[in-house]
Amino acid sequence: MLEYLYNSLVSFRKVFSRHRTWIVFTIIVLGFIGCSEMVGVTSFCRFWLLDTAGYYKLLRFFRSTSWGLPHLLKHWFVFVMSQNQALFSQGRVVAIGDHTYTSKEGRRMPGVVTLHQDSETQSKPSYFRGQCWGALAVVVGSAINPFALPLMLKMHQGFAHIESNNESNALTLPEHMVKMALDFALKIGRPVVLTLDAYFAVKTVFQMAQSIYSLQLKAPLVEIIVKAKKGYVAYFQAAPEDYTGMGRPHKYGEEIHIMEVFDHLHLFQKSTIRIYGRLEQVPWLCLDLLWGPTAGLIRFVFAITSRGPIVLMCSNLNQDPLAAIELYCLRTRIETMFDMLKNVLHCFQYHFWSKKMPKHSRRPKSNKTLQAPKYEDLQTVQACWNAIEGFVNFGAIALGMLQLIALQFPNQIWNRFEGFLRTRSREIPSERTTKTVIAHLLLRDFCKVAPSATMREIHANILSRGVQEKSIRLDRDLLKEAA
Repeated sequence: MLEYLYNSLVSFRKVFSRHRTWIVFTIIVLGFIGCSEMVGVTSFCRFWLLDTAGYYKLLRFFRSTSWGLPHLLKHWFVFVMSQNQALFSQGRVVAIGDHTYTSKEGRRMPGVVTLHQDSETQSKPSYFRGQCWGALAVVVGSAINPFALPLMLKMHQGFAHIESNNESNALTLPEHMVKMALDFALKIGRPVVLTLDAYFAVKTVFQMAQSIYSLQLKAPLVEIIVKAKKGYVAYFQAAPEDYTGMGRPHKYGEEIHIMEVFDHLHLFQKSTIRIYGRLEQVPWLCLDLLWGPTAGLIRFVFAITSRGPIVLMCSNLNQDPLAAIELYCLRTRIETMFDMLKNVLHCFQYHFWSKKMPKHSRRPKSNKTLQAPKYEDLQTVQACWNAIEGFVNFGAIALGMLQLIALQFPNQIWNRFEGFLRTRSREIPSERTTKTVIAHLLLRDFCKVAPSATMREIHANILSRGVQEKSIRLDRDLLKEAA
């Protein structure tokens, strides 16, 4: 397992211009896996026994121009697809997109804006200060034991902090998500089907998904499956024989409120479908209807599951309706992914800020009042922005590595796991279980007198002589305890 992890990280060597830079990247990814607590860069120093000089090396790395996040993510995309664990549907890679919020009170931290809390919990404030993150994930494993493997995370608000006239500032949150899916599809050279929740059921999502057309497939590179909002209205196509007047024939026929379709259950048919991991007999109906915002046909899929009725909108008129229902039910795995990123790897526990940033109030205020830094300070603030996104995406890569290890070495993980589990929910170990096992193996390899090749490079390039002596003492202590 460690050999697989090390070899995977070695493949990233070509992304970095300097060998030492790659070593720092390696200790950060391994640090996310090995750290039992996370309070930022300090936790990496505690895990690797780094001194003050090592701490500042890590800080300089995150803001360095010797590596670029887009190039790194491109390699990550290709690596993930090369593992042959991605789930496909009708020849397309199954991807999931969503947003998540993280609370941040830093007064000089870029990307911090006023956010609205959608939770119905009264103990949470309606508005708070924080950052809005857009996440794109690919479904790996199988439909029975899936993971949402994080591909990339980006901040989707607060662009005024890095450039007031940035073109990204003009995009809406749903458009940002589709743009991420398009970038992923272009870089791997494969078509993608993107599953989204009802927030993304807007005109611009369908229009942007159709903006890049594949001549080979004779279809858009990205297709959309999104849950429709309950108040939506659609139209049947007007029959040609209904037109008797002059001028252009009518396009729209009878109006229909989509939720009223469930009043006609005699039109539905039943099939056995996997709903949220369980097989169910589900009544369903598929209709190709005109939707006013796009002025074109959309495939509507109606289904009644054990969790209530749902209506899906598909940009592909040839989309298998049963597959669409199963794919949408896989979308909930991204919520598990967010939980792992926040509460297991703690990827959002960064503390990057810049003195060049205008000082903002901690109280929620209108985002229209965001102050942009001075023109001569934009480069410094941009470096801080890149450091934040780099920190989070390194944690996402670490989580993806854990998921791939769990899929390829499930028996080895369970055999080495010594913790308590009240019930084993599935055959494939979770990310938390895998992290516990791999963290223990990393610590043992770190403390060995003759560690593996990757760990030797970490010792030689990063660790000081005093730290090496500490590791030898730790190794001796472990041997004494074993004896």
